[in-house]
Amino acid sequence: MKGGRWLKLYSAIVYAWLYLPIAVMMVFSFNNARRNVVWKGFTFSWYARLPSNIELMTALYNSLLLAFCATALSVLFATLAAYAMVRHPPFRGRKGYATLLNVPMMIPEVVMGVGLLLFFVRADLPLSFWSLVAAHVVFCLPYAVGTIRARLLSLKSSSLEDAAMDLGATEWQAFYKVTLPLAWPAIFSGALLTFTMSFEDFVTSFFVAGIGTTTLPIQIYSMMKFGITPEVNALATLLLLFTILMLGAFQWLGGREESR
Repeated sequence: MKGGRWLKLYSAIVYAWLYLPIAVMMVFSFNNARRNVVWKGFTFSWYARLPSNIELMTALYNSLLLAFCATALSVLFATLAAYAMVRHPPFRGRKGYATLLNVPMMIPEVVMGVGLLLFFVRADLPLSFWSLVAAHVVFCLPYAVGTIRARLLSLKSSSLEDAAMDLGATEWQAFYKVTLPLAWPAIFSGALLTFTMSFEDFVTSFFVAGIGTTTLPIQIYSMMKFGITPEVNALATLLLLFTILMLGAFQWLGGREESR
């Protein structure tokens, strides 16, 4: 009983350490003051002013568009790569190929950013929005591959694919109508993970972002020199609520899938 109390206390401390800063941020998004130092009253004015902050809204748009593009490409390539490693017969260099896919997860972000910058410069490729997309696909791809590959390994859909092809389906039709629906939860999970990683990335984006392409993390970093206003807190609160809704929808869809 005594040990259980200590465990509860320890859990409460851990959760407070993780979520108390987020709670403070959300509370100060309603602070009627220009600086996040002293509480001076409750207001919704920062939420009302948020759409008129052109720089912040442009950076948010860039980050969302970048995350969507990087997620779409990462999930597409990851699904094909995972399917090739799991469903097809072993090919030469398969283990080395799987190992190389995990390298971007182990490389420090600074090294990744410098390496990609040097690559783009040596290849005479201009730094732009699309250089950002390519860089984000590089470090997001391993996470999507790992999620989808684990799902395919846990499924026993190869016999269903063989049965579909015995009934006249092509390999592509068997993949589209049998494997893909079964792997969809993992694909969706991988998409959420890659979207989050792309959206919040700062270090790699800082190195390979071209002139005129500013993401939200870079914009917030530049605002720190003059002081961050509660508008940033308001935007972060809205993004957090959107994330919670997305996670809730995913859990609801997962529960429906399991009940079926």
